[in-house]
Amino acid sequence: MSWFIVFSVIAILILLTALYVGAEFSAVSARRARLIQLAEGGKPQASNILHIIEDPRKLDAYIAACQIGITLTGLLLGFYGQAQLSPIIVPWLMEWAKVTEVAARSISTTSILLLLTSVQVLLGELVPKNIGIQYPESLAIWTAIPMQWSMWLFQPLTWFFNGSGQLVMRLFGQEIIAEHAHIHAPDEITMLVEESTRGGLLEREERHLLKNTLELREAMVRQVMIPRTQMFAAADNLSADDLFKYLAESPFSRLPLYRGNIDNIVGIVHLKDLLCLHQHLERKNIADIVRPVPFFPETTPVKTVFTVLQRRHLQAAIVLDEYGGTAGMVTLEDLIEEIFGEIQDEFDVHIPAYRLASDNRLMIRGDTLVEDLNERLELELPEEELDTIGGLVLNEFGDVPTTGDEITIAGGVFRVEKMRGRGITVVSLALTPDQVTKLREGEA
Repeated sequence: MSWFIVFSVIAILILLTALYVGAEFSAVSARRARLIQLAEGGKPQASNILHIIEDPRKLDAYIAACQIGITLTGLLLGFYGQAQLSPIIVPWLMEWAKVTEVAARSISTTSILLLLTSVQVLLGELVPKNIGIQYPESLAIWTAIPMQWSMWLFQPLTWFFNGSGQLVMRLFGQEIIAEHAHIHAPDEITMLVEESTRGGLLEREERHLLKNTLELREAMVRQVMIPRTQMFAAADNLSADDLFKYLAESPFSRLPLYRGNIDNIVGIVHLKDLLCLHQHLERKNIADIVRPVPFFPETTPVKTVFTVLQRRHLQAAIVLDEYGGTAGMVTLEDLIEEIFGEIQDEFDVHIPAYRLASDNRLMIRGDTLVEDLNERLELELPEEELDTIGGLVLNEFGDVPTTGDEITIAGGVFRVEKMRGRGITVVSLALTPDQVTKLREGEA
């Protein structure tokens, strides 16, 4: 047999291996949404692949056909290569290398095995695997027709091996799961979002929405609440007129009422209810308009608070510290802002969480979360015990600092810029040129 025919058959077997490898990787990597787009765009094979990956049994048969094809082409390549190349190589070794026939056959068998295996792994497996991962939908469509033929041809073998595999699983007491669904952990989804953003498939705003939604499942209510020191609250024994004046001075439309002190919240008064009360001068009883308010420990997950407020048609809740005292207040708007960002009306005064000053110092609002700062600047500030940067800096000083005091935390030099009472409201951080660049890129 001529060299041309021998190498042509070897090349065909390697191409068949590549076909099955590419078909397998593209089938398990193909995105359902993208296949739907291609099917609607006039590619009928996209619909065929879609029907396969959406049906666990069909997908099992498809993968089994690929694996059988890979195994058969590998075996045929080895048998054919040895049968056709050994008779050529053995005499040549005996004549030129002056070795015995047994030694020549051993050398020939080993050499052919190494050569064919190397070529098959490189061209028949690695290359199609990478193509299948990078362009899964396109390759799945391209291999759809030959794979349909292969599934029909290998059907008896597929039934036999799938049945045998399920029998072995049952013997070991393992549950048989037919689904090949793409199940991702939240961290994996975050990585997919980042990769999609870098690849241009997601806009920056879409990335923020998706990341915020994923992070919300781990956030605690203390991280989003209005802290006790910033709450507007009033005693429940105030007159309606005094309460109306006090509420008019606050930036909020809801006012918690306490009995005795702020650790004993009895309910919430809404501005609308107070206005209605003013229209009925003969009965100015504050107790008539006090609305009930739910209480949550500060470690309650945000998603739990959101669900309760939504189910009970409430707009606000009181957050309790570990001693049962008032730690702060949270509104439904605060929770929604964790996903969509700051929601401001015409009365809100926007103060950014941080801004870059002219001397490359980052001015940071004291209630900015340490977690957010770590993520934005790739810092390693401790975030286990304290949530806000103001609280962290205050804790690191050990006593009450004064404006202008500086302290180094995790390699960053922080300066106290503004205080309210004993609390830190603004700090600044000296940034490196790389951090300045990263910050500006993030805001672009």
